Amino acid sequence: MTSEGINRQPQGIPVGGQFAANKHSEAPIRLFDRTDGSFLNPAPSATAEHCIQFWSSVDIPDEIIDQVNDAYAKFRSDEIDRDMEAEMAQWRAAWESQNPVPKEKHLAEYQQRFKNEYEQHRLAILPRVTAKRPERLGEYDTRQLIRAAKMLAHRPNSQRFPGEDQKVLNEPVELFDETLTVLEIDKKYSLWDIRYSMEKIFRNDAEALLRAVESQSEQLSGIHEQLVHQRNDMSNY
Repeated sequence: MTSEGINRQPQGIPVGGQFAANKHSEAPIRLFDRTDGSFLNPAPSATAEHCIQFWSSVDIPDEIIDQVNDAYAKFRSDEIDRDMEAEMAQWRAAWESQNPVPKEKHLAEYQQRFKNEYEQHRLAILPRVTAKRPERLGEYDTRQLIRAAKMLAHRPNSQRFPGEDQKVLNEPVELFDETLTVLEIDKKYSLWDIRYSMEKIFRNDAEALLRAVESQSEQLSGIHEQLVHQRNDMSNY
């Protein structure tokens, strides 16, 4: 008996060995644009339509809404303090350059004039600084603002899905007293800076949320050491 015509390939093992590539006739399990995601575990979007539809309709836990309200109020308060401190430090530097320290006998008068003019300038610029963005989120707007922030964060990748991210950024979102696009909401409220408050629920752990708020605030502060020293110097006047 000759060996010609005999199939020496073991039964059940593909030609080329057991590690040879197999052909898949079916499509792979889908990752993008799925409909089974949740707020805390969303499916990634390949299209603007999916991103907008998903974040427009997904249920937002009440705990997340409360966390965002608290985190935004803290973020905005800290931001106002930083902006005021920076502006007042700049004003003080200019004032001191224009008003040299006098001789000892006129020092008390000099210090009092500095305090008076410092307070006048602080009160004058405070309305402009606080007008930069709302100090608190609107009673009916928080849910909508969270949706917009999530659309921004989870919009389709611009390199893999060209043009889809811009559609998301230009999507209008209805608020209580105005309608803004996703991008306009980001510029007005800067919710990206408190994104940690939307990523998980701090169940019965106010201290954990507070630590997260303080940590984020420290990262955003960017206060130069010189400003800190200048604040300490105020006690000398």
